[in-house]
Amino acid sequence: MSILIENVKGVGSKTKTIFNNVGIKYAEDLLLTFPYTYENYEIGELSLLNHLEVITIKGKIIEEPKVKIFPSIKAITFTVLVNNENISVIGFRKDYLINTLKLNDFVMIKGKYNYYKRELVANRISDASKHQDLKPIYKIDNVLDTNISKVIKEILINENIKVEENLSKKIIDKYRFLNRVELVRKAHFPKDKNDLALVIRRLKYEEAYFFQKDLIKNINKPYKRKPKKYDLTSVKDLINKIPFELTNDQKQAVNDCFKSFKEEHSSYRLIQGDVGSGKTVVAAIAIYGAITAGDQVALMVPTEMLARQHYEYFSKLFPSNIKIDLLTSDIKNKKAIYNKLKLNETNLIIGTHALIEDSVVFSNLGLIVIDEQHKFGVRTRDSLVKKASKADLIYLTATPIPRTLAISLFGEAKISVIKEKPKERKAVVTKYVMDSNLNYIYKKVIETLNKNEKVYIVAPAIDSLHSKYNVNNLYLEYKRIFKDKNIYLLHSKLSKDKQNEAIDNFIKDDSAILIATTMIEVGIDIKDATLILIYAANYFGLSQLHQLRGRVGRSNLLSQCLLISEEDDVERLKILENVSDGFLLSKYDLKLRGPGALIGLEQSGFPKFKYLDFLNDYEILKRSRSDLYDIIKNK
Repeated sequence: MSILIENVKGVGSKTKTIFNNVGIKYAEDLLLTFPYTYENYEIGELSLLNHLEVITIKGKIIEEPKVKIFPSIKAITFTVLVNNENISVIGFRKDYLINTLKLNDFVMIKGKYNYYKRELVANRISDASKHQDLKPIYKIDNVLDTNISKVIKEILINENIKVEENLSKKIIDKYRFLNRVELVRKAHFPKDKNDLALVIRRLKYEEAYFFQKDLIKNINKPYKRKPKKYDLTSVKDLINKIPFELTNDQKQAVNDCFKSFKEEHSSYRLIQGDVGSGKTVVAAIAIYGAITAGDQVALMVPTEMLARQHYEYFSKLFPSNIKIDLLTSDIKNKKAIYNKLKLNETNLIIGTHALIEDSVVFSNLGLIVIDEQHKFGVRTRDSLVKKASKADLIYLTATPIPRTLAISLFGEAKISVIKEKPKERKAVVTKYVMDSNLNYIYKKVIETLNKNEKVYIVAPAIDSLHSKYNVNNLYLEYKRIFKDKNIYLLHSKLSKDKQNEAIDNFIKDDSAILIATTMIEVGIDIKDATLILIYAANYFGLSQLHQLRGRVGRSNLLSQCLLISEEDDVERLKILENVSDGFLLSKYDLKLRGPGALIGLEQSGFPKFKYLDFLNDYEILKRSRSDLYDIIKNK
């Protein structure tokens, strides 16, 4: 039986409105709104406390309280025993407590601790019997935590309110979890740290279990099919045509793909590689192999710019008898392309989300490659995959994803990792620069242009009132300062023709500046671009900054990246000065900003976790996934 929250004792109209605004409409909703954190009144060794640290302690009064009179103020003084150590307490203007506090009373005291005097200057003294050692903190604005606890107590004594179990008895018994009623009681009113540990243990599992339960619905199951009979000689000829030797990691990734092609069921692979590690050429070899086996191939990318670049790259790399088409929202001859796909006259179609339209029907789709997969929502990816259930699937990502996160997002997908960079490429020199250091910034731009090389300038917004660093302002500023230089503007509000014109001119010129939003984060591969300035760098995560930095350093030319910030974000941004490994940076980002930020929360729908730690809870993710598969098998 559900009871509206306003019908619970202690909930007035104002509190009801606040609760409703955060999704608490029924009494059960509040029971399942677990504390955000807990205020812990237990302290460890006094020797480990910092001087003048604000602490809250629970102690026993071992010396009769006294009133001490200072020249202009009165105070109460006494000594408490905490963890077998004595602490002197002084409470200014708290002399009125002299008739309340008694010897052997247990009190709760909050105040500033003087490490050298072993003295606590108290700003709050209260009866410890009225407090839990672990005080729940809910972070519901304008409602006191103590009032929330009172309302929860009222709900718990109501026998008509039931808490439904959401895990099977088998799982609860297997891991000796608290049942859900015990979980609710101990979460809101833990007696000690042991209670809290039991609560967090189950809640971590729940988060892993239900997150992955939703994901498993979207995981592609392998379908039986005949092994691909690719032409190995033709594939080797293509590899020999590539103007550089593949790295060992690239060779391994290629071998992984072709090994999957030989299997008697459709395969599902994630190829993740650091910026500039050469994922595209690996994908090209796999795509060509599938084409020689008689398959049609679809390559879906997140931007029209990247689609164009891939179309030009594959057209140059593949033999002229391979029929390649480009399909984006602005392509005019769509009907002709649709007909060619139906008649199997197109070997490779490269496109954006336009590929998922109902009009796109394939004759023999055998391989789907999705580049920068995290830029697409789950539904977009699934819409393409459903066009050919027996097709092999390759995901490419330049955002290195820690294995704990990859296994959750991609389940049983096989993972190929490309860390090694081509030998001829030099590391990008990265430097943090305060935005006030204009002379240094302009000097670097001039030096680069004088070498007939190119400069990217990136800002987080097109035209924002909240930030002086937007591309329109920067375009005007650089036009004023570098009057005789070729400067181009690129952002999403420009027409497609204007965008293409800006990129084409930037590529064609001997030296030029391209001022852009993060549109250039993926898909821009210009060998003589050797300097990138990232304004308002503090707005970006480390992984995104690393992706942007990867727009330079794509040849044997020395390249530089300046991280320009108006805020003092030195410690975080300086990580990039010393770390060029994208996998390591993704771990920093995961720790600092969470998994949603790492993979693009707005696209992925990735939840924010309160208890689960993706860096350290791999075993929980693994066990919960295994349990889910057991349930599916036994249905």
